[in-house]
Amino acid sequence: MKFDYDRYLVLSLSIIIIVLTLGISLMGLFVYVFVIAKDKKSLANNQANLLLVLGKKLENNSPDGEYISRLDRAALILNKNLNCNIYILGGITGNASIAESDAGNSFLIDSGIDSNKIFLEKESVHTLENLKNFYHLLDNKIQKVLLVTNRYHIARSMMMAKGFKINALSCPAEDNFKYTLTNIGKIIIEAFYINFYLVGRYWAIFTNNRKILKRISIISG
Repeated sequence: MKFDYDRYLVLSLSIIIIVLTLGISLMGLFVYVFVIAKDKKSLANNQANLLLVLGKKLENNSPDGEYISRLDRAALILNKNLNCNIYILGGITGNASIAESDAGNSFLIDSGIDSNKIFLEKESVHTLENLKNFYHLLDNKIQKVLLVTNRYHIARSMMMAKGFKINALSCPAEDNFKYTLTNIGKIIIEAFYINFYLVGRYWAIFTNNRKILKRISIISG
């Protein structure tokens, strides 16, 4: 396996930033993620004709509770808007033998969704790849899409979608944010990931590192 120099350099820089700011940078991002997770409204009626559901690591080749909540929200919206189609994103991850998107596809069909409305992306293994691959699959690059994911995951997902110039609205899978230690922990992790992403983006811009820029955004050339 080839050593990813850029990845580990940016990871090191992101940790250094947190240390040098005495954690203030991470705390600021925590508040940012938390406010979005807490305040974002679930959309009962879809404002776009294409849904985008981010996949999630499977348990025994089946969607876990959080992934099911994403799929349930998508099914609710699809049933309210008969002109809406859906893309489910995600390849084979962890110990699974099927793609995350295949598992989501089966779940939606079992929930009564027309299979002709469902499109799959089966190569990506994390959120950044989910969105990058989706952008390249999208025929109409300016089409408005509704991105469905869990509340704690919205801030990072939308930031990355913007990097790929995806015209996205967001819809949380859950009706309300639940104040649990598990969810607070996930928000801390998301804040760290966003710090990692932002440091990478600005480092790439500062050093004109086109390899990183092509990994995290859409650039010409």
